[in-house]
Amino acid sequence: MEKKFTRREFLRLAAIAAAATAAGCAAPATPVPPAPTTAPTAVPTSVPTSAPAAQPTAVPATKPPAQPTAVPPTAVPKAAGGTLNYAEAGDFSAFNPWRMEAANMNMHNQMFDRLVWKDDQGKEQLGLAQGYEMAKDGLSATVKMRESAKWHDGKEIVAQDIVNMFQYTKDEKLLAAELGVRKTQSLVAPVKDVKAVDKFTVQFTFTGPLPYFTEILDYFWVERIDDPADPAFMKKPPVGSGPFKLAEYVPAQYARMVRHTDYHVKDRPYLDTFMFRRLDKAETLTPNLQSGAVQGIFVSNVADLATLRADKNFNVVLANACSINLVMVNVLKPPLDKKEVRQALSYAMNRVEYAKSAFFGASDPISSMFFMPTSLGYREDLNKAYAFNLDTAAKLLEKAGVKNLSLNMLVTPRWPAHKLFALIWQADLAKIGVKLNVTEVEQAKFMEAGAAKDLTGVDILTWLVGRTTRDPAIFFGTQTPYRGGKTAAHGWVNDELEKLIDQGAQELDPAKRKTIYQRCNEIVVEEAPVIQIATDPRMWAWSSKVKGVITDLVGNITLTAAQIQS
Repeated sequence: MEKKFTRREFLRLAAIAAAATAAGCAAPATPVPPAPTTAPTAVPTSVPTSAPAAQPTAVPATKPPAQPTAVPPTAVPKAAGGTLNYAEAGDFSAFNPWRMEAANMNMHNQMFDRLVWKDDQGKEQLGLAQGYEMAKDGLSATVKMRESAKWHDGKEIVAQDIVNMFQYTKDEKLLAAELGVRKTQSLVAPVKDVKAVDKFTVQFTFTGPLPYFTEILDYFWVERIDDPADPAFMKKPPVGSGPFKLAEYVPAQYARMVRHTDYHVKDRPYLDTFMFRRLDKAETLTPNLQSGAVQGIFVSNVADLATLRADKNFNVVLANACSINLVMVNVLKPPLDKKEVRQALSYAMNRVEYAKSAFFGASDPISSMFFMPTSLGYREDLNKAYAFNLDTAAKLLEKAGVKNLSLNMLVTPRWPAHKLFALIWQADLAKIGVKLNVTEVEQAKFMEAGAAKDLTGVDILTWLVGRTTRDPAIFFGTQTPYRGGKTAAHGWVNDELEKLIDQGAQELDPAKRKTIYQRCNEIVVEEAPVIQIATDPRMWAWSSKVKGVITDLVGNITLTAAQIQS
């Protein structure tokens, strides 16, 4: 069923959001079920599949990267132990971390470790690796593993396990059966081979120099697929490598994880149990936190942030993760094939107001996909390129010879903030004679439009993309709406961009790579085949008694050092 929005309805939606926030303090919480004491069980659930991710482009290195340092173990705090009750909306679709699906992400780092990982500032941290060394020619890397690490079943984690993981990505049966294996095959495509040099030393060889090798390791959670018939780990609990092991799973209710007593970091984790609760309705998350039924939630409704921030009993945490809000433009459909028209649409976006009203102050307004200064492609001028200016927008439309422009735009209930953004934009475009028809459609139809080269005839579609904080080689290798050649998702053609991406894949000098990717950024911002709107942070609210929760580069929580203080 389709639903069209008016300005009046926007005001009504905003009022409902505000009312929901205010009512959250008094609304009764949907009770979360207690954890039973019966033997651990697991119940199979069907899981969806989709096409594999695009292959990242390999880029060469000039010198070995600086070695990260491991966080030293600390004395167990007085508040160690206990159970952390945490809740999100929805249910798990799979326990295999290689899927990298949003519904499962906050489980990954609890049950699985990595050789090397990156924190929320992009700094490398050692996990199951003691250290690593890149060859001078950039064609291989040697990783020395910890000799104290054990799987959840007590077996040693050794070099051959990493070799086995690489072999999963070559196994045709696993590739056919498991989405996560297909995704990981794409990510490790620049890796030619993996060998066990000795029991605790692994050598990776590459198809070409690979400076972002540790970014691949950051995705390469250490796992075992013991049962080829259950690569999603939904029939029985997986044998993991992380600080917690899955003891029990009840669909649509909870996953109970208990302390891995043989974890390689002494005295970690501090918690005895992590209860990952699942609530079927997102609006019940905040009431459950307020009632004390849970001590942490993943905030899915930004309208709740004001109430949670105002309460001294809670700490709100925003992780500037790698995904961003944007609109995709149908460049195959005149007059949107003219860059002046696309630029006009971008100048007509009041991003500051969107961040404040539609995204409730949680997001930052952006004009560039590389919005973090740590990115090789970052340029401050590009990130602020399209300051709201209706006069400039009108002049660009006049220059393009466009009058009485009428555009159709789709939004989805899955991303409710996009509805509000679209209606503010609709009102501003009307001031310069552009009619924007905003239509909400069911999720299946929306996703069909997003996957089609011509957006199924729609002019504009709201969207989210990720990996913006990653090395630009990974970003351009996986985010096809940003490509301008054969791998482009929606028919945009730009030969210069494609040549620059290829050059970046061969350039040895980091300074030259930076120049190349900044030019790539400039082309995308100027041509505007996609128009960036705002960041899409991941949001949590924790009881003020919960300490030590950290996030990684893509916005996953890590509870290795988490504790509950009295």
